[in-house]
Amino acid sequence: MMDARELKKIVGDNVRKERLLHKLTQSSLAEKIGVSLKQITAIETGKAYPRPETVVALCKALETNPSTFFHTGSENAEEKRRRDRYTAHIMERLGEILAEESAEYNDAL
Repeated sequence: MMDARELKKIVGDNVRKERLLHKLTQSSLAEKIGVSLKQITAIETGKAYPRPETVVALCKALETNPSTFFHTGSENAEEKRRRDRYTAHIMERLGEILAEESAEYNDAL
């Protein structure tokens, strides 16, 4: 069974792979999504999970979906359920963020 430290490492590795596929430096990705270089480094090195808002921003910047970052390629059933629950949480939060942005946009009109 995978522990939290291993999952952080997987997330970090997957963020790094996606960043490199888009030919971005850590600095340019941090700037693009509005976080610090230190935060991107912590995520990519497995020292921190990205916050839901950061996952949303990463998905937009890297043109992908949240499950990309949590895929291990060799998950057992429990690990897949855990990843799916976290992905569902991220998607729920994404919906909330988009609703808030839509409301702010409509108020500005």
